[in-house]
Amino acid sequence: MTVCFFGHRTVTDAAQLKTKLTQTVSELIADGADTFLFGSRSEFDSLCWEVVTELQAQYPHIKRVSYVTPHETAVTSKEQRMRLEQIYAGLAGSEVRLRDYESAVNSQKSQNATKNAYIMRNQEMIDNSDVCVFYYDKNYLPPKRKLSERQVAFYQPQSGTSVAFAYATAKRKTILNLFE
Repeated sequence: MTVCFFGHRTVTDAAQLKTKLTQTVSELIADGADTFLFGSRSEFDSLCWEVVTELQAQYPHIKRVSYVTPHETAVTSKEQRMRLEQIYAGLAGSEVRLRDYESAVNSQKSQNATKNAYIMRNQEMIDNSDVCVFYYDKNYLPPKRKLSERQVAFYQPQSGTSVAFAYATAKRKTILNLFE
């Protein structure tokens, strides 16, 4: 069974959410989940990665897979991660820790996408999952933006999480929303 994660950039009460997430992921593993897909770089995604990584000590058969767009990369080997951590630490002047994965998938849907490649990547992750775990607040709105630097007017963008939630719903995927 394959599971993907989507959530807003920030979470409230991370400690409580981590407890809920640990219980949810443990139950999914007990039901046969063994592959976990990650895509975004949100606070929720980081929390999910942390939980799955911690559960690997108890369930060494589970795999973490990074779905990347053409503009992203994933660290898939211990040697690569250590080398990049050293380089980044030298640049930052402090210790740097990168996330590692058992494998990475270059999202095929997002290869020809431009600005919204992450939407295409998210759709591909949903297509390839049995269960979608969300941290989705239906009342959340991202900050308003300008269409371009020359524009005076602002518009209200839709959140990537809401787009993914609508897509997963339309695809009739099993959805677990931990925001509720």
